[in-house]
Amino acid sequence: METALAQGQNMSAPPVTDEDQRKLCFDMFNSFWEDAFNKGVPFDTIGTMSISAALFALVAKHGTETTAEFVQDLAKSILEDQFTSPRKDN
Repeated sequence: METALAQGQNMSAPPVTDEDQRKLCFDMFNSFWEDAFNKGVPFDTIGTMSISAALFALVAKHGTETTAEFVQDLAKSILEDQFTSPRKDN
């Protein structure tokens, strides 16, 4: 599976700050997730595919060793509840 990320294509406007890039990506991912969910794709499927696409891109750019180290560090962060957010009562 080859993604635009794995190919290293830059489809954006002129470079902006790192923070601007992160905010833009966050907004784009939120829109994608909402659109996919509204079309009937469950969140766990969207998440799995997003992680898979990211891993393909990271391996293509940084190689398997560096990507594996990143994933190991990410696992530690998950186990330390760094990705847990408080539940909102509706």
